[in-house]
Amino acid sequence: MQISRATAALAAALAFGAASAIHAQMPTWNAEQKSVWAVVEQSWVDEVAQNGKWPADYADPQMIGWGSDQHSPRGKDSIARWSRYSDSQGKTIQYEITPQAIAISGSTAVVTYVATTVRQRGTDKPEQVQEALTETLVKSGGSWKFLASVTWTVGK
Repeated sequence: MQISRATAALAAALAFGAASAIHAQMPTWNAEQKSVWAVVEQSWVDEVAQNGKWPADYADPQMIGWGSDQHSPRGKDSIARWSRYSDSQGKTIQYEITPQAIAISGSTAVVTYVATTVRQRGTDKPEQVQEALTETLVKSGGSWKFLASVTWTVGK
């Protein structure tokens, strides 16, 4: 009996682990979910490139964002100013974003994912941070735009 319980527990753990890995690889996402994720991915490419496209090309004019290092939510203009300031203070030298879920209803999408980033200021030792993000995008003029973003640090 002990062996079968242990085997069952191991099988359940492996199944759970496989289910989590499969979910992260988005095998069942429809075309619309994939298009939302593509916008999230490209926004990161442009933000890390520090080319000025984030948030200008991605944010709805009414966007609000709230990060774990902020005392209150910020609007689009403030997000842009702080992004430029952050860019002047250092750079992201590595990042990985891992999708968790995308829910779409009409012209609204809610995306949850984890981001692991490594940033460096000048010659300081690089710092790795892991954050959880929940972002709301709205479809406007045929493209997805960020309307809201909530970020919190989950580990260092």
